[in-house]
Amino acid sequence: MRIATSTVLTLLALTLVGCKSTCGDGASPQSIVEATAAKNDDCTRLTLHCVQEDGSTKVCASTATERVGTASDPEDLRAMKSGEVVVMDEGAAVDVTVPIVQTDGKWTTVCGVTLERGDQTKEMTVERAKAIAKVVQASLADCCPNGTCCSK
Repeated sequence: MRIATSTVLTLLALTLVGCKSTCGDGASPQSIVEATAAKNDDCTRLTLHCVQEDGSTKVCASTATERVGTASDPEDLRAMKSGEVVVMDEGAAVDVTVPIVQTDGKWTTVCGVTLERGDQTKEMTVERAKAIAKVVQASLADCCPNGTCCSK
């Protein structure tokens, strides 16, 4: 099944509207991740990896809440360092790490999106994951200028 451009744009608009209504009320990376994942039934995990003030990279928000505060995995660090999308095939799912926030020329936040493949090709699943990461990116930009709410 191919995701229509209008569907992606509608999803983006809905997420931005939801974020705008809560930004002044203390929206956080965690609330953005949870809201975005809830709108995507095929998303089995959605995670933000952020560079911290001390230079370390940690999970700063995730639907797998037990991961919050833990060190980022090698594939997430690779995406952060290279600025390239990293794709890992997990059988029935695809784990896609997308760089989404850059500060002073360095990537400071990446979004890990794990999706069930279903009847989609791997390529289609990767494109869908990138679209979801863009929704998270837009929500962070709206709520946290320069990704400032991701670093602690």
